[in-house]
Amino acid sequence: MHKRKVTFYANILIVLSTIFIFAGIFLEFSSYNNVYLVNEIDIDEEEPVISITPVDGSEIITDSSITIDNSDNLDTSIQSKSVGTIEEVIDSNDKLRKEIEKDYNIKIYYGEETSNYTVQDITTYPINDKDVITNQLNRLKNTLALYPKELFLEIKNGGIPLSIYLINNYSENSVTGVTDSSYNYAIISIAAVYPLEESFYHESYHYIERYMFKVGARFSSWGALNPEGFSYGSIYNKYSYVNTFLDTAPFVNNYSQTSDAEDRASTFEYMMASSKASCLNNGTTVWQKATYISRTIEASLDSVRPDTLEYWERYL
Repeated sequence: MHKRKVTFYANILIVLSTIFIFAGIFLEFSSYNNVYLVNEIDIDEEEPVISITPVDGSEIITDSSITIDNSDNLDTSIQSKSVGTIEEVIDSNDKLRKEIEKDYNIKIYYGEETSNYTVQDITTYPINDKDVITNQLNRLKNTLALYPKELFLEIKNGGIPLSIYLINNYSENSVTGVTDSSYNYAIISIAAVYPLEESFYHESYHYIERYMFKVGARFSSWGALNPEGFSYGSIYNKYSYVNTFLDTAPFVNNYSQTSDAEDRASTFEYMMASSKASCLNNGTTVWQKATYISRTIEASLDSVRPDTLEYWERYL
């Protein structure tokens, strides 16, 4: 009888051990990163997070574009209009805005609608030139088309609706964009005096990651991809791709060394770039970080499918 009991309990221990082993394998399914979801967080305990991006955090530089070209910056001064009237431009802007809002389930604000918007003690100034608004809206529309259309709806339905403020500039001249978000809302503001595309790539990742954290995503082994002994907040030029142009560089730029969140947002910016930087060559540290980001997005959002090559996965 005693022998039967021992056998019975031994079998139970074997079954439990097997369950724990498979659970461990599931949590470690990435070959070099943990990519898994835990329980959703308690939104009542979360405070809003504001991510401010300066110029050196939102400039994508590859080997073929070592010098920064600012010719794309916009002249936002009021000029005489040669085509149409101001009223016609206003009407067409509103029509375009509503079209984008409908397609991507977001809200867009511009002109006087953004007046008096202040974030983290930084004042914003509205765009007064209607043609500049048109330009920004068209560029935003083209940029949004690079993302899965359902992505923004999924995040909105998940409780974080997105508002985009198209502004002229910030009181801090070096700031290109700001993401003000919590688990209940998100506001991305973008300065027209800098290229919209790069700013949006960066800020949109902060928005996507906010939702990923809400549904339980964790980057538990992110730090293992950094140089031994490195701590965020310490800036080393030798570690930045934009300074060395070495494909072995562990960070895309200096700003990505300020925090893990900015590291991921800056890396995502390079994933969205129109040309591939050598730091994204297969097997490099930045490539591993980009792959980690991509897999975590896929694990977190139903609208991002593993069997679909998303725009940000072209270089992976």
